[in-house]
Amino acid sequence: MDITVLALDIGLKRTGVACGHSYTGSATPAGQLTVTRGRHDWPGLDSLISEWEPDQIVIGDPESSDPHLNKAINRVKSHIQQHHKIPIIDVNERLTSSAANSELAARGLTERRKTEMRDQIAACLILETYFNAQKS
Repeated sequence: MDITVLALDIGLKRTGVACGHSYTGSATPAGQLTVTRGRHDWPGLDSLISEWEPDQIVIGDPESSDPHLNKAINRVKSHIQQHHKIPIIDVNERLTSSAANSELAARGLTERRKTEMRDQIAACLILETYFNAQKS
């Protein structure tokens, strides 16, 4: 059975988004949401959820001791549960940002473009990690 999954790499400044399907097991960058003065872009998140109509949402868990990041992740989860009632799955994402940096360095992009893409690529890696775990 093919399901649509949205992945989020939640940060204190930006949240990278990726979308994929369980049938292919691959992920595609789907956008970036900006956090402004500690406020998440709820309309942007709602719009992406409406556009992709995911069956599940995978959220990267950095296993961080940063209380601000943990609070941000919990706020996003709470918003999704209250407004969309979509199942949320946590996936360890400890090394995805450095892997995304390595992948972007190989592409020869400008620093500005790397910054724009980093969180989306990290979200893709989180989603592909989830898909690979499902195959096992």
